[in-house]
Amino acid sequence: MITYDQKSWKINNERIFILSAAIHYFRLPRAEWSEVLDKAKAGGCNTIETYIPWNFHEMNEGEWDFSGDKDLAHFFQLCADKGLYVIARPGPYICAEWDFGGFPWWLSTKKGIQYRSADPIFLQYVDKFFDQVIPIIHRFQFTKSGTVIMVQVENEFQAFGKPDKQYMEYLRDGLMERGIDVPFVTCYGGVDGAVEFHNFWSHAKNAAKILDERFADQPKGVMEFWIGWFEHWGGNKANQKTPEQLERECYQLLSNGFTAINYYMYFGGTNFDHWGGRTGGEQIFSTTSYDYDVAINEYLQPTRKYEVLKRFHSFTKWLEPIFTNAEQKGIELKLPSDLKSQRVVSPHGEVIFIENTRHERVQSQVLLDGETVPFTIEANAVLPIVRHVSLGNSILIATLTGQTKGFDTDKAVIYHEEGQRTFLKLQLDRKAEVQCPLPNRFEICEDGMVKFHLFHGSQPQTVQLSFEDGFSYSIEVVSRKSLEKAVPHLEKRSPNHPLHWEAADEKLCFLSGNVKEADKPLDFSSFGQFSGYLGYESEFYAEESKDTTIIFTRIEDPVLVFCNGQYVGKLSIIGATSIEVPVKKGKNTLTCLVQNMGRFNYSQAIGEPKGMSEAPALNGKYLSLREGWQIEGCGVTHHLSQIPKIEGRIGFLRSFMNQGYDRAILVGEGVSRVQVNGSSVKMLMDTQTAWSRGYAVYGVADISDALKQGENVLNLDVQNTSSIRRFDLYLYNEQEQIGHWKIKSFAQIQGEKEWSAANHRNQQTISPRWYKSPFDWKPENGPIVKIRMDGMSKGSFWVNGQCLGRYWNIGPQEEYKIPASLLKEHNEVVIFDEEGLSPDHVVIHSYIPFGQ
Repeated sequence: MITYDQKSWKINNERIFILSAAIHYFRLPRAEWSEVLDKAKAGGCNTIETYIPWNFHEMNEGEWDFSGDKDLAHFFQLCADKGLYVIARPGPYICAEWDFGGFPWWLSTKKGIQYRSADPIFLQYVDKFFDQVIPIIHRFQFTKSGTVIMVQVENEFQAFGKPDKQYMEYLRDGLMERGIDVPFVTCYGGVDGAVEFHNFWSHAKNAAKILDERFADQPKGVMEFWIGWFEHWGGNKANQKTPEQLERECYQLLSNGFTAINYYMYFGGTNFDHWGGRTGGEQIFSTTSYDYDVAINEYLQPTRKYEVLKRFHSFTKWLEPIFTNAEQKGIELKLPSDLKSQRVVSPHGEVIFIENTRHERVQSQVLLDGETVPFTIEANAVLPIVRHVSLGNSILIATLTGQTKGFDTDKAVIYHEEGQRTFLKLQLDRKAEVQCPLPNRFEICEDGMVKFHLFHGSQPQTVQLSFEDGFSYSIEVVSRKSLEKAVPHLEKRSPNHPLHWEAADEKLCFLSGNVKEADKPLDFSSFGQFSGYLGYESEFYAEESKDTTIIFTRIEDPVLVFCNGQYVGKLSIIGATSIEVPVKKGKNTLTCLVQNMGRFNYSQAIGEPKGMSEAPALNGKYLSLREGWQIEGCGVTHHLSQIPKIEGRIGFLRSFMNQGYDRAILVGEGVSRVQVNGSSVKMLMDTQTAWSRGYAVYGVADISDALKQGENVLNLDVQNTSSIRRFDLYLYNEQEQIGHWKIKSFAQIQGEKEWSAANHRNQQTISPRWYKSPFDWKPENGPIVKIRMDGMSKGSFWVNGQCLGRYWNIGPQEEYKIPASLLKEHNEVVIFDEEGLSPDHVVIHSYIPFGQ
């Protein structure tokens, strides 16, 4: 029922072009599923792709949940009801910028576990997951009258950088044993019996070459066509991929023979609660919004990219018989410099794709079958020239150099940039009267062909063909601008919802509650908590009052530090770091508050200990090691921001002095292999893999065993490295590490609080605080509801008891989604702010979209 050859997929022996929208059911409420699916279908998609996150359904070991917003079967049923196919990607690893790449947090408590491998410990839990989720997929397979047409085996495994054929085959066989009989697919997976897809945004030609060389008998598909990108706290707004670039790259896919496209994402959604992950580098923590700058935004509103894809889908559907049964043929066209061509030909016609690599519009002509054909192509664009396509009804398109959404049985639309011209040549099998209003022109040739020179002005024009039997065909000639719907604007339907705040202090008290004691801090998983906040506290003694350097020997999240009840600073540097702390003579109390900002969802670093996991040490020393490097045998010094080219195995050296310390931690970002005094050191968190998504990776290494008193020599392997953004050394003594810790959960919404009217306390006083306020909402206020956290610091917020995510006022996210399905007439918003800043500038707005 579902087959394929090297040209395309087939369903019931009919060739089909897969146009798939990535929509994650776990990133929007169940109440919104139907609407977003309807919009995807209206936009021309015929398939929906979704990951299935293991941790979303097994929050605690052995406790499974497939109800409400987690009702996977209902999501599949909705797809089936709407006539949409499904590509299911159950992992067990999914990445997806989702906490732990989809693995449940408690998996990291299993001693000796090796993730994404044939390790028996890991596989026994994978089997339990498969036993729960695969029967749901099985029930909705297309072969069982359902909607699932493909199932992916694992995810981007070869990019993981650890080949494990046994593991991939175990997963594939496990799917088969549980009844999956639709085709298997992979992306960077390469397991026998699966169709391999590629993931990319540009350079379709190179991706096609790789797939053709390795998988010659399979159709070419892109599983993740990255038409947008995700954002991370403190980073830039990710809107760098324009609608114009999207159109160009879509045509590149067609010209290089791709017949299956999954837009990642088509709708991005939201990382509600604490589900956002950590992608790479030191602090690449995902924002709460997963909008992704794609076709349908976080608030379910179509964007300009939606309109671009809708036109592209109509064009692709019209020429589906060509693209799904095509050959890519080189064509020698005489073209101006910086123009390239590629030809796709089939028994149903052909398309010549002209690519303009110039940064300006080009007006040119090309010789086709002895005829000079004029065309205009925009800067950095691709123009499809359609040829020899029959429309039926005695009409054949001989040549078309304008763009179109496709030709229907009795009408068509041809568009171009305003003020530009299109050449159209039609062959008519019977006589017709031509009505062609100026400024368009036409001529009837001796061979019966009709040539049109169409002008795309500010006003639409209609060319009419009227046949003797009464049949007529209309061609509307318009500008691209007239086709592009304005992005729906949001009209504020009501003034700010009035907010009346109450406040409650979050007392960092360890005298009651779920307090655990240990010799060193416990990370989140060891403590037994998925996410949220943990507090750490211990006492130490000082010989005198002074400022001391405390080395935090292992942290994986930002830390608020208090000493003797007073705030002393925030640690934002990850791995290991230091802080100057004023201590008094005698007993001191060190208190730390940590929010879990998300586990690694990508690379070999998955499973890192979140929060604090090693004991801080007093009276330490910090050294930045980016300056003072020398190529062996050369006296010139270099900075790691500009590493010179080094040939062969010549050393790249630097020394440092150690006086009296017996422990040392190295943290490097962009660092791979290091030697200390001739001994090799492995950067424990090193995440370098086949590709790193553009982020420099970092590693943490305990080099204490190689540490010497006096001079120590470092040797860096900087082959193929031009710069290293961080290389820090932390020295301390083991006997100065602070022991006997208390660990406790904090910022729990269900805990008792002493609420009172919010006062305007001194903003110089930093301590965590709660705020709450009622607010009213009615459907007529508008279905789009946003909250702005202006003036706040960092924390989490809840509406009607449901956590809607983290916030952090370092950008790029400034507004946060409140799902209308969560609201009633009377509602309550609750905010936990780490620094206790005033909520005076927090606002909630409701909007109604217009212009759809």
